[in-house]
Amino acid sequence: MVYVPRRWTVILRDLADAARPIRSEDCHGLLNHWWPQPQEDHTAAKRWSMNGWPSPLGDRLYHWSVSWLDDDPPPVDPEALVGQPQRIGDHLMEPLSVTRTFDRTYAGMLTAARGPFAVRSAVVRSRTPVVMVARDSGGERIPQVWPNPRRLFGAVHRSGGGIVGGSGAVGAVARFAPADLADPWLDLLFGGLAHVRRVPLPEEPVRVGEHRHNDERTVLGWEGGLRLELVGGERHHADAFAALLELVELSGVGKYTAQGFGAVRVDTMTGAAARVRVPASRRGGRRARVRTGEFSGTLFD
Repeated sequence: MVYVPRRWTVILRDLADAARPIRSEDCHGLLNHWWPQPQEDHTAAKRWSMNGWPSPLGDRLYHWSVSWLDDDPPPVDPEALVGQPQRIGDHLMEPLSVTRTFDRTYAGMLTAARGPFAVRSAVVRSRTPVVMVARDSGGERIPQVWPNPRRLFGAVHRSGGGIVGGSGAVGAVARFAPADLADPWLDLLFGGLAHVRRVPLPEEPVRVGEHRHNDERTVLGWEGGLRLELVGGERHHADAFAALLELVELSGVGKYTAQGFGAVRVDTMTGAAARVRVPASRRGGRRARVRTGEFSGTLFD
C-alpha cells in the first residue's frame, strides 16, 4: 500500500445569477458529500481539510484548494468532476479545471534525503482565521492566540501505549503514515521541537477577531504571522522540521480545518549560504564571485 496524501487546486465557475456569500458550512457540506464518513465517526477528525474557502478571481471564477490526508484513495476524485456542477450553498459551481498539486508519499516526506542546506527558519502566515482554544483552571474554554510550536503543529492521542488518533500535521502522520515510520519520526520530531522558537512578525502582528462559523455561532480566531526558528539540534531534527512545515500546509492549524479555518502559508529559509562562481565578463576580463544569501520563498503549495 502506498501512503499518499493529496492536494488539488480547483478553478470553479459560478453558474448562479444571485446567491448569498459562500459559507464555511456550505463548503463542508460539499466535501461531506464527496467524502462521507460513517455516522459514528462524524465528530472525529476528518480525513481531509480545506485550504480556505473558494476565493473569487473575477468574472464568476473562483479558486479553491482541498487536501486529502488519508492513505486510502478518496471515494470521489475531484479530477473526475470537471464539467459537473457542484452545489455549494446557494451557488452552483462548475469545476473548469482540477490540478493535483501534491501527491508525495508519507515515506518520502519522513525519510527521503533533503537538499544540501537545512531548513532552519520559516514564516507561517494565516490565510484564514486560526481557531485554537485551551481550558483554564476552571475548565472554561478560552481562545489561544500565541500558540507554542508543539500546539501549532497539532497533537497525537495515545492509549495503552499505542497511537489512537491525532490532529493537525503531527496527527496526520500518527493516523495515516506507516506505523513503522510514524513512531520513530514522531519521537524524533518532539525532541526537535524543543529547539524551535517563535518570534513575532512586526509587519504582520497576530491579531484576534470574531469570525462567523455558521449561521448559529461565531468563533474567536487569530490572523497574522509568526517566525519559527530552529535553534540548535542536529541535521535530522532540521529535516523533520522541514517535513512538518510541508505537512502543516496540507493539514491546516487548529480547530475546524475541515471547514476551511486554519489555512496557512509557509515560507522557509535555509540555514546556510552557498558560494557560486559566475563566468568572468569578457569586456572587463575580471572574474566575479557571488555569494548567494538565504533564500525565502513559498516552499509548498
